[in-house]
Amino acid sequence: MVEPAGFSLRISSTPEGAASAFVRKHRFTVGAPVTFDEDDPHVSALEYVLGAFGGELVSGLMAGARARHLAVHHAEAVVKAELDDPLATLGVVGASGHPGLARVHVKLYASGDDEQGLRDLWKQTLERSTLVRTLRAAVRLELELALTP
Repeated sequence: MVEPAGFSLRISSTPEGAASAFVRKHRFTVGAPVTFDEDDPHVSALEYVLGAFGGELVSGLMAGARARHLAVHHAEAVVKAELDDPLATLGVVGASGHPGLARVHVKLYASGDDEQGLRDLWKQTLERSTLVRTLRAAVRLELELALTP
């Protein structure tokens, strides 16, 4: 039997109210849990999650393409998400929903020579995705492949 894979990060607060995350030999700063301020100097925790989700799908598709020797010229994802109740996120008294995500929509644009091969690869990418499997149980996912010339 294969031992379960484990992951460990260390996260500590910073003086300006953000957090520093340390993983392996890397460090990154995480801002507020959620921000609505376009000028916030840090990437929010939610934005990191959504970026990681899109990144996993793009990287997974490209890794699968290399393994299959399938030519993919370009892959890019657009990730959009909606909170169930933004007022609950802010702690507003009387908010009727919850602070979690209600919906995540990912549209992955990909170009290559073999359209059916790309569609099959997209299906495999979704089946092997740790984050698709994890998030599917918690939020409505809309995952779409758009083939581009």
